[in-house]
Amino acid sequence: MKPVSCNFCGQNDTEIVNSGPDLLLNKDGHFTLVRCRQCGLIYQNPQLTLSELSNHYPDNYLPYQHIPDLTQRKKQISKDTAIQRFCSRVTKHHPQPGQLLDIGCATGDFLYAMQQRQWHVQGIEPVPYAAQQARQLLGQSIHTGTLEDTAFPDNTFDVITLWDVLEHLPNPKSALSEINRILKPGGLLVFSIPNPNSIEAHLFGKNWVGWERPRHLHLIPPCLIPQYLSITGFRLKTIESFNGRLSLTLLSLEFMLKAHGIPEQKWRPWLKIAYTMPFRIAAWPIYKIAEQFNKTTIMTIFAERPTT
Repeated sequence: MKPVSCNFCGQNDTEIVNSGPDLLLNKDGHFTLVRCRQCGLIYQNPQLTLSELSNHYPDNYLPYQHIPDLTQRKKQISKDTAIQRFCSRVTKHHPQPGQLLDIGCATGDFLYAMQQRQWHVQGIEPVPYAAQQARQLLGQSIHTGTLEDTAFPDNTFDVITLWDVLEHLPNPKSALSEINRILKPGGLLVFSIPNPNSIEAHLFGKNWVGWERPRHLHLIPPCLIPQYLSITGFRLKTIESFNGRLSLTLLSLEFMLKAHGIPEQKWRPWLKIAYTMPFRIAAWPIYKIAEQFNKTTIMTIFAERPTT
């Protein structure tokens, strides 16, 4: 592990937000998130090195899950309401199909759905196992490695997306600057990140799923986003909340129950009921209200590279 400075303002004036173990995968270690007193950025300090981080992204990490049969997998993607919601939001802000890059594309489900909408797609995925799964869907348009490894020419893409990726990057400011270079003037940047000002972040405390220690290295509060974008050459269009609903709430609840030492046999049956469709339908209005105030666990940022 290594000590780091604030990725936004470069200062070393911090206060502890929370600390604890890896709640999602139960891997060894104790990790601390701090808040910069100067600008408000929340980040892990000290941070795992890249080689240390790789141990926290095993093949069974949730975003890398897949269906072995390719035909069935394609059918599932077409029916996946979350994926279709992502596609609809992107095309709402950029109706005309063009060149799209998805950074951290995992197994390529979003890209496949956008390809079906007549977009020309490419993806970047640093984990070889996940990249290979994406390549089964999309062929050689998937690059294994990092954004910096690919070295795309200037002004290549009309839209660049990062779904739940920016918080995983050791240097998000540098990544956004590189994205600005390869995005066309007037192009659209879309990225989703956890909202540390969400209702659930306050409700669940250090057991909130959005902290995801140690994989989430940086969390940007909503008030800092316009400045973060500005210094990397972007202009904020809007912040929207439309994904990360009941399943994330229940995962945070599970973390909290385990942290309080409550035996699993006492709460697991009730949690299974909460995952059922009737309960999801009943909870839906609550999430819709929270989304209107940008107070759910995940927020999505839409920004553009100015033409002048």
